[in-house]
Amino acid sequence: MITLSTLSVILGILLLGSSAFVFAKPETCKRLLLSFPRSLPWGYFFLVVSSVWFLWYFQNEDITDFAQLKKPMFVLFIVLAIGVGLFVKDFLAVRSYSIFLFLVAKLIYDTARYADSSWAVLFPSAATVLVFFGIWFTAVPWKMRDLLNWISASTLRLKALAGARAVLGLAFLILGILKIH
Repeated sequence: MITLSTLSVILGILLLGSSAFVFAKPETCKRLLLSFPRSLPWGYFFLVVSSVWFLWYFQNEDITDFAQLKKPMFVLFIVLAIGVGLFVKDFLAVRSYSIFLFLVAKLIYDTARYADSSWAVLFPSAATVLVFFGIWFTAVPWKMRDLLNWISASTLRLKALAGARAVLGLAFLILGILKIH
């Protein structure tokens, strides 16, 4: 199990790194953001990563109520993931990324659950935002396209959101370095 301070450092580095990329190459970032929602390579990447991660959680979960059904359900989830990859290609990147957001939120919730710090509330709050966007983008995936179009329409807007993300990343990094538990 990952510690809260390690998770905090990882989240901080990811947020700061992605923000730095926006400031260094805003036009490249715009192009990537605009192409993401219908990108099959990104869709397959997040589908595979999310499926493997979910199956790992499922395999390690102690589900006594479903103990006899665990193996058939495991196979069913694999078939379902393959079926999604073959037959649900429209906005696959958005749908797969939404599942990834749910799994990241679960990791954050599980890690922060027993934290003994008043700063620990930051983590479930961030996870709740991930769950909100995961639900929203799963239900109406074209809204991510619309949101990314809106963000990319203005370099100032893109950089302002990257700046806000960098501040959050810096907060996570500092909390991780200070060994929040």
